[in-house]
Amino acid sequence: MLDTLISMSKEVNRKIEDDPKMREMAEEKDRTIVLHFSDDVDYILEIKDGKMLEPRVGTVEDPTLLVMTDIGTMKKIIEKKLNPLMAYAMKKIKVKGPMEEVLLLKDFF
Repeated sequence: MLDTLISMSKEVNRKIEDDPKMREMAEEKDRTIVLHFSDDVDYILEIKDGKMLEPRVGTVEDPTLLVMTDIGTMKKIIEKKLNPLMAYAMKKIKVKGPMEEVLLLKDFF
């Protein structure tokens, strides 16, 4: 999963570079997202100083967002085989954090 997240972060950084709106959102404030997988380890995704840092294994207290799911669901979301909002509605993914951050997250991914 780490390799997949690293590839995804590179794509997010390309979007940030190419799209002024995305750049503005990324530069607006730093964010820390913890991906908690019920069947794997936790991963940290950070947007800092206007770009996404390379994802890493671990967790932090009080992340901006905590996303809880399983590997299979996340792979389907990344591969665009499952809409994140549909996964949320089906309770295959749970998110803790401010709703505006949840909505912003869908723009990045």
